[in-house]
Amino acid sequence: MDATDRISEEFGRLVALGSGGVAKCAAAEQVVYYVVATRCEIDIDGFSSVYEQHLNPSEITILVDGLKAIDENELAAEFGRGFGLLNQNGFYEHLNWSQVSSDVKAEIDVIGDRVGNRLWSLDDKLAMLLNENGDRRTSN
Repeated sequence: MDATDRISEEFGRLVALGSGGVAKCAAAEQVVYYVVATRCEIDIDGFSSVYEQHLNPSEITILVDGLKAIDENELAAEFGRGFGLLNQNGFYEHLNWSQVSSDVKAEIDVIGDRVGNRLWSLDDKLAMLLNENGDRRTSN
């Protein structure tokens, strides 16, 4: 099984667990879930929706830390920067996207342009993360 098939299978299993089940999973499995769910969210509703409606602050932290764990420090920094901007703008106090300043929204769009579709090229690294953390499945 190649890495993409493996990650697809793993993601399907994690989705079936629901968010409560994913929260009880090992860190490596949570990283797989949040990376794949985030790339799908970006494709469906755009980059800003990751912050606006997809991930809460603790889930963003899992995503950022997970990206660092697979040596995707630049991507981690981009997501962390967006989170920081929104936090400074008070978004996580009111959770109302219409109250976010236009400057911050514009910067989130710029960050989204830099991230682009880069999350889609991480399956090999995600599969390796699962292997390194004692997942019983094999990646070949």
